[in-house]
Amino acid sequence: MNTETTIERAAVTANTSTRHLLLRSVSLRTVVLLAAALVLIFYFQFASEGVFITPNNAALLIRQTAAVAVVAAGVAILIIMGEIDLSIGSVAFLAGLVAAKCQMAGYDVPTSILAALAVGAAIGLVQGLVITRLAVPAFVVTLGGLLLWRGVGLTWTDAAAIGPVTSEFSALTEGRMPAFMAVILVVIVMAYGVLTSFLKHRAAKRRGIAVPAGVLTIPVICAILAVGLLWIAFMGRGVPNAIFWIAGIVVALDFTMTRAQFGRRTFLVGSNHEAALYAGIDVRNTVLTGFVLMGTVCGIAGIMLIARVGTSTADSGINLELTAIAAAVIGGVSLRGGIGSIRGALMGAFLLTTIDNGMSLLGVSSYAQNVVKALILVLAVGLDSYFTRRQLLGK
Repeated sequence: MNTETTIERAAVTANTSTRHLLLRSVSLRTVVLLAAALVLIFYFQFASEGVFITPNNAALLIRQTAAVAVVAAGVAILIIMGEIDLSIGSVAFLAGLVAAKCQMAGYDVPTSILAALAVGAAIGLVQGLVITRLAVPAFVVTLGGLLLWRGVGLTWTDAAAIGPVTSEFSALTEGRMPAFMAVILVVIVMAYGVLTSFLKHRAAKRRGIAVPAGVLTIPVICAILAVGLLWIAFMGRGVPNAIFWIAGIVVALDFTMTRAQFGRRTFLVGSNHEAALYAGIDVRNTVLTGFVLMGTVCGIAGIMLIARVGTSTADSGINLELTAIAAAVIGGVSLRGGIGSIRGALMGAFLLTTIDNGMSLLGVSSYAQNVVKALILVLAVGLDSYFTRRQLLGK
């Protein structure tokens, strides 16, 4: 075992007790989010006179959640490491525009996807290099990127719509999977929930700590999701392919943050920057990797946005960064860094989309919807501060 790894593990161990205290508040947040989502679902079902809980509206909810969930999972990683990205919507717009241009030029779907991913990753690399090598704050760099990348796309197209894309491209998110695929997906979801809960329960017992309440909710959430998928598959027109994008990205990033060395280093960098340096962690490369990953996720989001609408428009991805950051924070990702989870960000995205969908069914204006989401965001941050203080003070 090399010296760097030994020092790194020692630093992680030194922060373990504090992290356990803080993770209890995140677990409590998971339970609260689940309860809030259920209350909202039943309220909208009653207020909409039975329109909200229908297979077709549930499928629509999945498609609406998809892009937000993907970018919320990506930005959660940056916030955990103490960074931020305000250029998400503009990068997704430019990456989607490149995909649409490829489609209009006659390229096939895989080539269009690779082009969008390459653009997103390249932008993430550029912004990450400026942040880590030139020591420019991420807030400033990505705020500039918010203006720059959309400006590049609008100048390139003279703000004209580009499209439509082929039906094969639109099917990436808007297509419906066969019933047997839905059954296989349900089996995978249930197996994932049971296995994840078991491993976390065993790890908590091995460390001699109380099992977080959030661990017990994982099988419950997976069971609800499994029943919902079967209901949509057999009672509606089928489960949208968008669910594959959500599941694939969330599972991959969750594995990265909980099982991979990069995830451990990300938490340490966000919770204690100086300790990470003393542990021998290459903080600059860790942050750079985070921004390249975020850029790639933005490329995926751009593909999903274009597939959903079928055309690249000038307003594609506007305010996506604000919604994604709000979803991550509502899902328990602390703006102080070092605390959060990918699953929490997913739940935050689902909660916000549920509010959008439900209020739209009730005829509430988009302006009023923004007011409600703003109040929820402020309340979530306030509760985060309150529970964090209580946990650290041992009250």
